[in-house]
Amino acid sequence: MAHYRSSPTYDQDLTTNQNDGAKTTAAYYRWFQDIETGTPPSNELPIAVGASPFVYSLPRSGSVIVTGGTVVAIKISRSGTFYSTGQTQGAFQLAANDQIQVVYTGAPTMVLLPS
Repeated sequence: MAHYRSSPTYDQDLTTNQNDGAKTTAAYYRWFQDIETGTPPSNELPIAVGASPFVYSLPRSGSVIVTGGTVVAIKISRSGTFYSTGQTQGAFQLAANDQIQVVYTGAPTMVLLPS
Protein backbone atom coordinates (compact mmCIF):
# COMPACT_ATOMS: atom_id res chain seq x y z
CA MET A 1 0.00 0.00 0.00
CA ALA A 2 1.33 3.44 -0.91
CA HIS A 3 2.09 5.83 1.91
CA TYR A 4 0.55 9.06 0.57
CA ARG A 5 1.41 11.18 3.59
CA SER A 6 5.17 11.08 3.05
CA SER A 7 6.67 13.96 1.16
CA PRO A 8 7.85 13.27 -2.39
CA THR A 9 11.56 12.69 -2.89
CA TYR A 10 13.92 15.22 -4.44
CA ASP A 11 14.03 13.30 -7.70
CA GLN A 12 10.26 13.53 -8.28
CA ASP A 13 9.15 16.41 -10.47
CA LEU A 14 6.68 18.93 -9.05
CA THR A 15 5.00 19.45 -12.40
CA THR A 16 4.63 17.69 -15.71
CA ASN A 17 5.61 19.42 -18.94
CA GLN A 18 2.55 19.42 -21.13
CA ASN A 19 1.69 21.49 -24.20
CA ASP A 20 -1.33 23.07 -22.49
CA GLY A 21 0.62 24.10 -19.38
CA ALA A 22 2.30 22.49 -16.42
CA LYS A 23 0.27 20.26 -14.13
CA THR A 24 1.13 18.99 -10.66
CA THR A 25 2.39 15.40 -10.66
CA ALA A 26 0.38 12.73 -8.82
CA ALA A 27 2.92 12.34 -5.99
CA TYR A 28 2.85 16.04 -5.12
CA TYR A 29 -0.89 16.31 -5.70
CA ARG A 30 -1.58 13.54 -3.13
CA TRP A 31 0.89 15.08 -0.69
CA PHE A 32 -0.69 18.55 -0.95
CA GLN A 33 -4.18 17.03 -0.70
CA ASP A 34 -3.33 15.07 2.47
CA ILE A 35 -1.87 18.16 4.11
CA GLU A 36 -4.92 20.23 3.24
CA THR A 37 -7.51 17.63 4.29
CA GLY A 38 -5.78 16.74 7.55
CA THR A 39 -5.38 13.03 6.88
CA PRO A 40 -4.33 11.40 10.18
CA PRO A 41 -0.81 9.94 10.23
CA SER A 42 -1.99 6.56 11.58
CA ASN A 43 -4.71 4.77 13.50
CA GLU A 44 -5.03 4.93 17.24
CA LEU A 45 -2.60 2.79 19.21
CA PRO A 46 -3.85 0.95 22.31
CA ILE A 47 -1.55 1.24 25.32
CA ALA A 48 -1.03 -1.89 27.46
CA VAL A 49 -1.40 -0.57 31.01
CA GLY A 50 1.08 -2.03 33.51
CA ALA A 51 1.20 -1.95 37.29
CA SER A 52 0.35 1.26 39.15
CA PRO A 53 1.90 3.80 39.05
CA PHE A 54 2.09 3.26 35.29
CA VAL A 55 4.45 5.49 33.28
CA TYR A 56 4.17 5.67 29.49
CA SER A 57 6.74 7.45 27.28
CA LEU A 58 5.31 8.65 24.00
CA PRO A 59 7.16 7.33 20.92
CA ARG A 60 5.65 10.23 18.90
CA SER A 61 3.50 13.26 19.53
CA GLY A 62 -0.21 12.82 20.01
CA SER A 63 -3.08 12.69 22.47
CA VAL A 64 -3.23 10.08 25.20
CA ILE A 65 -6.80 9.29 26.21
CA VAL A 66 -7.35 7.83 29.68
CA THR A 67 -10.83 6.44 30.47
CA GLY A 68 -12.47 4.06 32.91
CA GLY A 69 -10.88 2.21 35.80
CA THR A 70 -10.38 3.79 39.20
CA VAL A 71 -7.75 6.45 38.59
CA VAL A 72 -6.34 8.37 41.55
CA ALA A 73 -4.04 10.79 39.69
CA ILE A 74 -2.64 11.62 36.25
CA LYS A 75 0.70 13.40 35.98
CA ILE A 76 2.78 14.51 33.01
CA SER A 77 6.50 15.12 32.56
CA ARG A 78 8.80 16.52 29.94
CA SER A 79 11.96 16.98 32.00
CA GLY A 80 11.76 14.14 34.52
CA THR A 81 9.64 16.05 37.04
CA PHE A 82 6.01 14.94 37.08
CA TYR A 83 3.28 17.57 37.42
CA SER A 84 -0.26 16.75 38.50
CA THR A 85 -2.98 17.48 35.95
CA GLY A 86 -5.69 17.55 38.61
CA GLN A 87 -7.68 15.11 36.49
CA THR A 88 -8.50 11.41 36.68
CA GLN A 89 -9.49 10.93 33.04
CA GLY A 90 -9.44 12.79 29.75
CA ALA A 91 -7.29 13.53 26.71
CA PHE A 92 -3.76 14.84 27.14
CA GLN A 93 -1.87 16.37 24.19
CA LEU A 94 1.83 15.49 24.52
CA ALA A 95 5.01 15.71 22.47
CA ALA A 96 7.30 12.85 21.50
CA ASN A 97 9.30 11.58 24.51
CA ASP A 98 6.94 13.21 27.04
CA GLN A 99 5.76 10.90 29.81
CA ILE A 100 2.37 10.37 31.38
CA GLN A 101 2.03 8.70 34.78
CA VAL A 102 -1.28 7.14 35.83
CA VAL A 103 -1.82 6.13 39.46
CA TYR A 104 -4.79 3.81 39.88
CA THR A 105 -6.45 1.11 41.97
CA GLY A 106 -8.44 -0.23 39.00
CA ALA A 107 -6.69 -0.24 35.61
CA PRO A 108 -7.96 2.31 33.07
CA THR A 109 -8.06 2.04 29.29
CA MET A 110 -5.41 4.11 27.52
CA VAL A 111 -5.07 4.94 23.82
CA LEU A 112 -2.56 7.05 21.87
CA LEU A 113 -3.91 9.09 18.95
CA PRO A 114 -0.80 10.12 16.97
CA SER A 115 -0.71 13.64 15.58
